[in-house]
Amino acid sequence: MPISEVAGASKEAVNHPSHYAAHYRREVIELTSHFDFTTGNALKYVLRCRFKGRPTEDLQKAHWYLNYFSDHPESGFLKSEGLEPVLADFLTDLANQKDQLFGEEAGRFVRNLVAAVQLAPEFRAPELEAAKTALETLIKASEA
Repeated sequence: MPISEVAGASKEAVNHPSHYAAHYRREVIELTSHFDFTTGNALKYVLRCRFKGRPTEDLQKAHWYLNYFSDHPESGFLKSEGLEPVLADFLTDLANQKDQLFGEEAGRFVRNLVAAVQLAPEFRAPELEAAKTALETLIKASEA
C-alpha cells in the first residue's frame, strides 16, 4: 500500500508535511538529500525546529547529530551535484526570517556544517566549532 493511502492520513500531510514544506521555498528534503543520514538529520532538525512544537528537543537532536558527525570523519556528502542552488535558497530564506536571531544563527549553522562536510576531516574543526556555537545559541534562545 502506498504511504499516501494510509488510513487517517491526508495525502498532503504524508507527501508534503507543513513542518518541511510551508516555511521555505523548497522542501527540507531537497537539501538533506545531498548528505548522509547524520548530516542530513542535523540540518533537518534545525530547519524544522520551530514548526513541530518542541524546538528545544529538535535542536538538542541536531546537537547530538553534530557531535556524531564530529566523531565520525567518514560522515558527509552523498552527492554535491546540484547542492549550490538549493543551499542558496535555504540561506536566503533563513536570512529573511521574521525571527532575526533564528535566521542568523540557523543560517550560520547550515553554512558552517556544509562547509565542514566539504573539507577533509583534519580541517573540519573550525567550521564544526562555529556550527556548534550557532546551535548552542539557538538552544539557549529556544529555552528562553
